Amino acid sequence: MRPTARPLTRQIDLNLLELFDTIYQTRNLTACGQRLGLSQPAVSYGLAKLRETYGDPLFVRMQRGVVPTPFAEQLSIPVASALQTVRTTIERTEFNPRDAHRSFRIAMSDAGERYFLPKLLAYLGDHAPGITVESLSADLRELGEGLASGDIDMAMGFIPGLGKQIHQQTLFPEHFVYVRRKSRATQGMPLTLSQLRNSRHILAAPPATHHLAAVEGVLLSRAVRAEIALRVRSFLSVLPIVADTNLIAPVPSNFGRLAVRESRLEICESPVKFPVFDLNMYWHHRYHADPALTWLRESLVELFGSKEGKRGRKNSA
Repeated sequence: MRPTARPLTRQIDLNLLELFDTIYQTRNLTACGQRLGLSQPAVSYGLAKLRETYGDPLFVRMQRGVVPTPFAEQLSIPVASALQTVRTTIERTEFNPRDAHRSFRIAMSDAGERYFLPKLLAYLGDHAPGITVESLSADLRELGEGLASGDIDMAMGFIPGLGKQIHQQTLFPEHFVYVRRKSRATQGMPLTLSQLRNSRHILAAPPATHHLAAVEGVLLSRAVRAEIALRVRSFLSVLPIVADTNLIAPVPSNFGRLAVRESRLEICESPVKFPVFDLNMYWHHRYHADPALTWLRESLVELFGSKEGKRGRKNSA
């Protein structure tokens, strides 16, 4: 049974809540002090005050840092939300993109870079010239930690399992098509099931994407039994290989349509049905009310959202 928290007083120091939130994020008192610019004794003193206020140990020392108690886990979301509310009231409540100078850090795959960034950067040049973008690649653990700490502002893709504090919004449904080398014999012709079975495949699996297992499951099923000759970590790596060989590759449809404009490739629908994936935006709850990130999400919906995305369907992961 968890301890009963003592009533909060009006005099509770917001700096203590900031300390709690930072310890929760870093799981290390030394790292917390470095992030907040506090000495080790100051961190220890603040933690002692928090323990006294809440009547709970909050964080228990382990060999490598500290771990939150169950009560601290329950406190983490409302404390983070309260701090973000306070930050929002202190900062400018309205975000003016034309005057803003900020860099957005967005995690996405290489296919996402090819599809999203040209149009997004052109839009920023017209509407927010002081804003820059840094595209990042991260695995699932790094994404969760980065979104929570603010080191990553947003992730884009199909990335289930990021946690209960992550919001998501669907931009559009995505499906897989095939790219193959152009030839006079096949140009404009559909890809048949027989051709698919007899073709060697390339599969791309960038970090933190979750399409591979489902796509591979279809290809290796009894109905298909395709040969997978090569696995790579980048969709962009697929293109020159397909262009120079007889291998074929399933790729996201929007990426594929762009890729064939600039290469010796052609695109064709798959004769077997792959699952449809939602292409989502992901962000952490503590930054849900950030005016700049709200503007970014709304801009991405306008640029890339399907009718469903533009209606603003949001849910938690």
